[in-house]
Amino acid sequence: MRRTYLMPLAFVALAGLDLPAEGPIPLDKPAQAATTAQPDPAPRAAGRPDAPPPDKKPAALPGITAPEDSESALASCEAELRKFQVTFDRLEPRTGENGCGIAAPYAVTEIAKGVSFSPAAQMRCETALSLARWVGGVVLPATATLPESARLKAINHGSTYVCRRRNNLPTGKMSEHSIGNAIDIVDFEFEGRKPIGIVPRAGDGNIEEAFQRAVRGGACLHFTTVLGPGSDASHDDHLHVDIADRRGGYRLCQ
Repeated sequence: MRRTYLMPLAFVALAGLDLPAEGPIPLDKPAQAATTAQPDPAPRAAGRPDAPPPDKKPAALPGITAPEDSESALASCEAELRKFQVTFDRLEPRTGENGCGIAAPYAVTEIAKGVSFSPAAQMRCETALSLARWVGGVVLPATATLPESARLKAINHGSTYVCRRRNNLPTGKMSEHSIGNAIDIVDFEFEGRKPIGIVPRAGDGNIEEAFQRAVRGGACLHFTTVLGPGSDASHDDHLHVDIADRRGGYRLCQ
């Protein structure tokens, strides 16, 4: 007698499904089923770094004070330097400890036509431009009033960019020299007369005192800080000039 075996209906229904290797078949929850599927993120190109998160800006190089040191501003500054016939070269960025550095340093060898600036110097373009404006608008006219038909041929300095603290102290605020904002003028050389150095001259009553007073007073039209003999013992042998940015545009002239 031939026997016929009937398979359970549930088994037949499952026979055509792909089952997981192990474990029960998960059931969709109503809340999940209603969620719209999100597309996969685009693959990152090989070798290309991730962009910084939108709330975090890339760190600026030392000496950057945008927009003054943006490429467009630097191009404009260079054009102004050429008008004053400044001889200069743009150098590679400088960096140092404690925030020292210049993002776009400039080496200046002549600050006006036929007027050397030495020794070798590095500074920001804005500093060089303030120096050129001071020389062109104050120092050269003052030289023209000197007797013996003197001609300015050199301006010598003690320092420009140096990574140090104020007045070379071991602690305290960093100097404007540390970011290329400052220059220490030591003396002026001429053709037709002896040099005029920066020294205490109060009460001398001579042409050297008059010249020093003139160039020092005029410097504060072009720099935000001017310190020299009489300011303190640290500045008795030079004129410190810088372009420090202070609240309200305040200028310190001593």
